[in-house]
Amino acid sequence: MGTTLLVWPLLGRLLAPASVGQLSGVLAFSSILAPVVTLGAHLHVANRLAREPMRAGAADGRLVRFLLVVLIAVAVVSVVGLAVTNGSPVLRVSAVVAATGCSILGLGVVRGLNRAGLYAAVTIWSQFLALLLLSAVAGITGSLDAGLTVYVVALILGATVVAPLVKHQPDAGVSESPRQIGFQSVGLVPHLVLAVATLLLARIIVGLVTGPVGLAGFQYASLLIGGVTTIGASLDAHWSTRAQVAASVTELRSLLNRNLVRIQVVLVAVAIGVVVFIFVLLPLWLPPSYDASAVRLAVLVSLSAGSFQALADNRAAALMWLGRSGAVSAGTTVGVVIASVSCFLLVTAFGWEAAGAAIALGTASRALVTSVLLRRAEPALGLDRPAVVVSTAAVGLVLGAVLLTQI
Repeated sequence: MGTTLLVWPLLGRLLAPASVGQLSGVLAFSSILAPVVTLGAHLHVANRLAREPMRAGAADGRLVRFLLVVLIAVAVVSVVGLAVTNGSPVLRVSAVVAATGCSILGLGVVRGLNRAGLYAAVTIWSQFLALLLLSAVAGITGSLDAGLTVYVVALILGATVVAPLVKHQPDAGVSESPRQIGFQSVGLVPHLVLAVATLLLARIIVGLVTGPVGLAGFQYASLLIGGVTTIGASLDAHWSTRAQVAASVTELRSLLNRNLVRIQVVLVAVAIGVVVFIFVLLPLWLPPSYDASAVRLAVLVSLSAGSFQALADNRAAALMWLGRSGAVSAGTTVGVVIASVSCFLLVTAFGWEAAGAAIALGTASRALVTSVLLRRAEPALGLDRPAVVVSTAAVGLVLGAVLLTQI
């Protein structure tokens, strides 16, 4: 959260609002499409490696190596094409999608192998330093495409550090083929695409309804909104991956309930910090040409989204342990559809700052549907009383804070 909060204000001072909006759109499309080009392998392989690290040297590693080679080739061809054309939007998205795919594959491997230090290093490189390089190059050259080219190269370089971790080991003793693993992982693609789409589709809808300038304003609100939800998602991604090693339903329930309590407590503290930030420091952080009151309102009406998403992710982790990837995708689909439809209606009626409310509605509906589907699949994986109390309190406290700030 802190890294992107530092970079985007710099971008807003180096680039015109229209260019910031264009960049936001490219990154939004790329984040949505990246899980498709990895075939969902970055999450599937992460869960498999958490259970059996030796798979990194067998078919799982071969699948990762194959996907990295293909994606790097696509990125290189797209960057070369971008250099000889006049800012083709298709080539921009193609290059960044392929490079982002490389990055999330690398992060999936190191997360699955529980390499916390390397995971932190690759995350900082891809989410902060690469964007910082983009900012510097775009600011110096005055060319968004030059900045995107450096960004793509940086993401690819960051992903290649996992190559030694997936080196082939003849005695790995795993009989599955890369193709089989790829087919297994494809079932997660709808969920992985849609899981990142709630906020990103809101950006796209805001851009279509209000234009690049409106999207540039919402970009800064979405950094704060996404900061809250990303913290919860990142904690869940690590802890739920570790929970996949559970040997029984009882053990899994204990691990997931403990994780949910910890995440909700963290999110309440983060939400309080965000409220203080938007009322005290926002005018200093936001570039001068942007409307601070609109950004503040968009963030306030979205704050409960983090708690709802934490609940949904926790329930989805249980479904993945059961092998119900279709149910995971179904819950996510409902949430994104509700978020997108309500976003279009609310933004059209009240302006781009209303998009924050649509994000909260989408995450709440996803949490509800995912919980119902898990209940049907395995009633024994319900929530313990502490998890229910903390989750309810988290949502209540955040909504209460929003109401108090509006009085």
